[in-house]
Amino acid sequence: MPFLRPGPRPLSAGLVALALVLSALGAGLTAQPTQDVSLPTDRDLLRDPPFDRLTLIDGTVLIVDPVSPRPLPDKEEIRKAESEEQPRYERVGGLLVSKAPELKRDPSENAIVIRTQDEEPRDYYVKILSIREVDYFEDLLLAEAVRRARSGDFGRAFELVLAVQTRAPDWPGLRETSDRITLLEGEDALTRGRVDDGLRLLGELYRRSPDFPGLKPRLAEAYADRIGLALEQGAFALGRRVLSDLKALAPESPIISQMERRFVDRARRLAEQADRLDGPDRVERLAEALRIWPSDDEIAQRYRAAFSEAPVLDVAVLDVPRRPGPFVECPADDRVIQLLYLPILADTSEEAKRGGRDRQIAAELTSGDIGRRLVIEVKQGLSWNDGSRPVASADVARALSDRALPSTIGYDARWASLLSRVTLLDERSVEVVLNRAPLDPAAWLLIPVGPAHGGRDGLVWTPDGPRPIGSGPYTLGPLSPTTARLDRADGSTAATVPIARIQERRYVSPADPVSALRRGDVTLLESVPLDQLDTLSEEPAIRIGRYRAPRMHWLAIDGRNPLLRNRSLRRGLSFAIDREKLLEERVLRRPLEAATVPSDGPFPVGSFADAPDVSPLAHDPLLAKMMVRAAKQELGEDSIALTLAYPAIPTARAVIPRLVEAFEDAGLEVTPIERPPSDLESELRRGARFDLAYRTARIDDPVRNAGPVLCPGYTAPPQADGLGALASPRILQLLLRLEQVQDLPTARELVITIDRETRDELPIIPLWQLQEHFAWRTRLTGPAEEADTLYEGIESWTIEPWFAPDAP
Repeated sequence: MPFLRPGPRPLSAGLVALALVLSALGAGLTAQPTQDVSLPTDRDLLRDPPFDRLTLIDGTVLIVDPVSPRPLPDKEEIRKAESEEQPRYERVGGLLVSKAPELKRDPSENAIVIRTQDEEPRDYYVKILSIREVDYFEDLLLAEAVRRARSGDFGRAFELVLAVQTRAPDWPGLRETSDRITLLEGEDALTRGRVDDGLRLLGELYRRSPDFPGLKPRLAEAYADRIGLALEQGAFALGRRVLSDLKALAPESPIISQMERRFVDRARRLAEQADRLDGPDRVERLAEALRIWPSDDEIAQRYRAAFSEAPVLDVAVLDVPRRPGPFVECPADDRVIQLLYLPILADTSEEAKRGGRDRQIAAELTSGDIGRRLVIEVKQGLSWNDGSRPVASADVARALSDRALPSTIGYDARWASLLSRVTLLDERSVEVVLNRAPLDPAAWLLIPVGPAHGGRDGLVWTPDGPRPIGSGPYTLGPLSPTTARLDRADGSTAATVPIARIQERRYVSPADPVSALRRGDVTLLESVPLDQLDTLSEEPAIRIGRYRAPRMHWLAIDGRNPLLRNRSLRRGLSFAIDREKLLEERVLRRPLEAATVPSDGPFPVGSFADAPDVSPLAHDPLLAKMMVRAAKQELGEDSIALTLAYPAIPTARAVIPRLVEAFEDAGLEVTPIERPPSDLESELRRGARFDLAYRTARIDDPVRNAGPVLCPGYTAPPQADGLGALASPRILQLLLRLEQVQDLPTARELVITIDRETRDELPIIPLWQLQEHFAWRTRLTGPAEEADTLYEGIESWTIEPWFAPDAP
């Protein structure tokens, strides 16, 4: 019987002739085998027509259209059925006589129709028993999927598996192949260091096929490695979460108890170390132990007892101080300075001048010679935190004198031009003689005072090395680029300052401080990102406060760059900025609010310094391009390239990419440079050169703050040429006049004039003002809902012990 017989479909003349030949040859005909027909290399299994590969019992290999049924009946069952076929009987009289079987002429009996995929397709009948092997298209897809997975092409592998799923959802081996590829991808992710992806894939496979061969030991090994890595990296919460996942997946795994023991042992070692420590150090070591394993009740009890004796406040801040000493070089210094060093005057009120403020050095301030002569009486009972001696007039004299010396860190060019001499009258009295009568002499005495026996850097030499010694309720501990520590001074008691330690932390990502507050890793948040204010205020364990003064945001311009002295260029920069859109879409992510609006000058909207007749700064992209083109022609430049330094704060990070795009659309090349906030601001104040710089500040006194806002290096040493950064000679003239004013009405008129003329002169590019907020967890009591500074009223704050337990 031949292996192939012509099929029933209409054939061409050549195929009809072939069919006649096959019929004539009868049983003696077999199909001629081809030479090693393999899978064509030019086929795309996902795009080309599907096919099956048949191998006949004589070795012939055929590429055919997919056969039917799929899969074919089992050949052994066909053979068994044929061998067990019984002859049929019929009754003749009283006898049963076998009947000769009828000759089967139907060639489809246990045969299928195939169509070859040649250039000229041919149809044939082929008996199933004549087929040695069938490579079904689905199996070819699955085999290719496994091959792709082993080579790392998992995307293509799953496309092939999906094709089988679409063609035949119940195809034998489909699920096993999918599981095998998942295992291969998981192992590949683990090998390449993408541990979390690898665990996720293996976990999905375990939930789907827990008995998959080799999965359980590989899964346990992977989880153990991930937990061990988390322990090494200090990511204890992540390690515990991975351990919890392992418990849910394989609760009987022996790895679980081994990993738990590692956590417990490490936590208890830290708890043992805490027994040898005192105060806040002991609290933090026990807290560190609980961060490793919060389920240890004994450690938790010891932590609560230690915390009640020495409370610790963890604070998330935008940046930390960079340098110890009685100097204010950046906003981070301004935040902590009054906790470390008492000022001469706490404020400019009459009560402060009479010594009525607790946290100040002056017992009394008197003035004479129309304000040119000041006499400062020093309070009794104030001592330096190292216990070396009381605060005396020599300390005040040293602070005032140093600010007039260009070689000192706290140098102030404005004070240097104002000061004539400082004289010690006695141990409690200092006389200050000025070159002219200033508008408000008390405003110059809001400065921190360090010990006179300290060096020029403000540090005092001790047996443990140089240290910052202050007179405030706290002393400054170790500093790092991301942390700052303030410890309660030895002279302070729990009755006056309940909180024993303030630990400030700077987070790199804008989302991290908010997450830390939600988790409870920190208790106080210096600045709430405005786009997260609504969601954070809904947290029942979190309270929101706001700062009284809005924070102004603007782009500083360095007029020492000749390009930026061109007024057309500055106007082009301003016209390119869509302030309202940036505020709504990038900062607030909601409509504008009353106190959060675009600004048209350097001073807050609604303040006395806000000129009422100044129109808002417009956004006009076409006019921006025209102004930039005009500036290039005036300067004789084909292109203008500038740098834009900005602090690593959420608002700046949100808008800088859009600002750069807007400037580029106007025809400028602007390169953004991110800097730590404290580094950037301290360099700008010292007169460092720049092109454009994103700056922010709360302006509580426009008269006193006008110069430093409009010119970053306004108080810098003469060699820095800080005043040269003012791009507008007219604005410089107004500021110098403001310095000479001696009466408040005239000063206010000048400030309003500065605000009005800033609109056209553009010594800075105003952006917007933001109403900023801070937040704290309810375990901290004392912060007010409205404050001037973050630590306002800290002497009355209390905090309850707390640590973050693992979620059940």
